[in-house]
Amino acid sequence: MGSDVLAEQSTDNNESKSAANYSRGGRASLQTFLIVVVFLSIAAPAVITGGFLIYENYERTIEHESRAAAGNYADLLQAGMTMPLWNVAPSLGEPLLDTVRIDPSVLRIIVQGIDDETFLKYENEEPILADESLSIVREITFEGEKLGSVSLAYSLKAARQRAAADSQLLFTIIIFQLIFSLGVLSYFLRLRVVRPLVLLARAAVGIAGGDLKTAIPTMNKDEFGRLSGQLEIMRGSLEQSFTTLEDRVKERTTELVDLNKELKGTLDKLQQAQGNLVQSEKLAALGALVAGVAHELNTPLGNGLTVASSLFDATRHIQRQFKEGITRSDLENYLADMQEGSHLVVASLERASELVSGFKQVAVDRTSAQQRQFKLAEVLAETKMTMSPLFKHTPYKINIKVSGDVMMDSYPGPLGQVITNLMNNALIHAFSGCDHGTIDITCELTTVAGQEGVCMVIQDDGHGIREENLKKIFDPFFTTKLGEGGNGLGMHIVHNIVTGVLGGAIEVESKLDKGTCFTIAIPLDAPVSRVGTYELEQGEAVHGE
Repeated sequence: MGSDVLAEQSTDNNESKSAANYSRGGRASLQTFLIVVVFLSIAAPAVITGGFLIYENYERTIEHESRAAAGNYADLLQAGMTMPLWNVAPSLGEPLLDTVRIDPSVLRIIVQGIDDETFLKYENEEPILADESLSIVREITFEGEKLGSVSLAYSLKAARQRAAADSQLLFTIIIFQLIFSLGVLSYFLRLRVVRPLVLLARAAVGIAGGDLKTAIPTMNKDEFGRLSGQLEIMRGSLEQSFTTLEDRVKERTTELVDLNKELKGTLDKLQQAQGNLVQSEKLAALGALVAGVAHELNTPLGNGLTVASSLFDATRHIQRQFKEGITRSDLENYLADMQEGSHLVVASLERASELVSGFKQVAVDRTSAQQRQFKLAEVLAETKMTMSPLFKHTPYKINIKVSGDVMMDSYPGPLGQVITNLMNNALIHAFSGCDHGTIDITCELTTVAGQEGVCMVIQDDGHGIREENLKKIFDPFFTTKLGEGGNGLGMHIVHNIVTGVLGGAIEVESKLDKGTCFTIAIPLDAPVSRVGTYELEQGEAVHGE
């Protein structure tokens, strides 16, 4: 019982603290917002307008008043120096000059005759600065005849001081007016807006904390008064609802427990069914895969058997000719047939070996080869030569362009396998049913992961790949021609070789009916990798077959 009381007191204290914090936070936020609004609507225009007026008054005081005073002195000297210049008597003009120079702002007076010789001159001790003074020059004439000129330098220093004093006074008046206006607005906003909101917020926090006995403050008959009435209605409704909430919660809890048991049983059945479906899919995929393997192996093995039989027959024929008498042309034809046939047999057997190894090495991400230095152009040319039997009787062409004499210290075997798989992929998928097609392989030096590398672009102009298949193209066993020449492992192996053994990256872009472009970036010096492990696994796979 005592612990319940302490818990209730702790809850009340927390609710009080929450209400106080909410009130302080709400008041500060609202006051800040109102101050910003008032400043933008009243203070900002007043400050801008006052600043403009201060600037105009400052400029007018300096420019107009100084120029008017200097102009008056210039006019006076222009009129008063006529007779002295006419009579060539400087002494007649000195009294007028003494009268003008009484003004300390007059810095210099020079009266010149018609021959530009100085007639009278006065200079103040204060230095003359171009940006702190203005100069006025007037011609002196008598009955239309020019007698000379008078120039006057007038200081702006006193005018600037008077303008600064006037501007400071005007600025003080504007600031005082703004402070008074903001103070009055802040007082009435706090009284009529902030205070009612704080009281309503405290009541709302109490209700939100579960205290449905919280007293709702009574407000004036305005918007806050209507809000207070609605809050009281809401409090009454909540209090009434909570009286029956506990029974309803117990009923719903019982229903949920029963429903949870039913759902658990259903979930177990679904998981069991899912496992059966996955197993069935695996068996179906395995069956289709095996059929595809058998179909794919028939071609290279059949080609190898056919060529080997032809070579065997040709050898028996040349043996008979050797006994009976053989000609040079027959021997040359036999050697040419033997060379071409041997190459076809080797290529067919290598194709069969690679196919078997590929299907057995789904999880292998390294390819078998030894690291050595080689020329990229030579490896690509050799790869193209090994693929020539497949492209020999087709309208498809392979173009290779290597920028410069690129030397690499990497794995030519895996690199050749990558190019071979991409060519096979283009032949099977990109050019299916096409009467023409081109594969362009372009290589340029680049930077890969901060070191020298090469960028290889393998592009074809075939059918292209659908957008929904691009994300799955490197997944194992994904193919659109399973059992029809595709095994679903070629692109997966390509990805593993490029990103693993060769230490690079591969990207693919494709558009329907416009072709596909593979971009491979690999370093010139291959990183340390698990090539030995791959060779061991591949050897076991081949010998195990």
